[in-house]
Amino acid sequence: MMLNDARFAGAQSKSPQGAGAPVTPQPGQDETSKMFMTLLLAQIQNQNPLEPADPAQFVNQLVQMNQLQSTQNMLSELGAHSLLLRELQGLSLSGLVGSQAMVTVDAMDLSGDAVSGRLTLTGAEKDVTLVLTGEDGQRHEVALGERAEGESAFSVDPKALGLPEGRYSVEVKTASGKKAMLEVEAKIESVRLPIGGGEPLVRLAGIGEFPASYVTQLLGKPAAARAA
Repeated sequence: MMLNDARFAGAQSKSPQGAGAPVTPQPGQDETSKMFMTLLLAQIQNQNPLEPADPAQFVNQLVQMNQLQSTQNMLSELGAHSLLLRELQGLSLSGLVGSQAMVTVDAMDLSGDAVSGRLTLTGAEKDVTLVLTGEDGQRHEVALGERAEGESAFSVDPKALGLPEGRYSVEVKTASGKKAMLEVEAKIESVRLPIGGGEPLVRLAGIGEFPASYVTQLLGKPAAARAA
């Protein structure tokens, strides 16, 4: 927005009668709109009476303001749609409570129960190791042996390994140094919509709570659960 030179700031006393009347903001105007109208009014009031500004200039500024307002309205609508989609996603996921799911993890809670899952390797490996690091910084290595390219199942029994209950970061170490995708299988216990916004969180039995986007595969409910 262009405001006239400050040397004409005192010209308000020469402006037509009534030019200083305040503009009443329209209901629902946001702070940006009010600020724009205040600045535009000040520009009109303080212009040089001998060299008035081009009316087209004010029209252009009003057009810009309308465009800004339209953009703000569009963003507000997108926010509302995003919230609605989030709630619909949460409702959809809630119907999956009790189902088994595969989730990609880099950390998980160990409660003493055995954890099973699968590895996905980009090539055959002679030596694969699962590294679990506790909150105390202590590393525990679980040898998974030789693995073929692609998917392969694994299982970890914390009790047999003497691992105390708690949260562990998880990584896969290979002989070649190539990264591997790690997924863990668990039952969906609950779905939560964070109060502050964001994607739904799913709680998986025995391994903790994760964003819904971490779920890589839905395996359905166990046969016993379906029969019930």
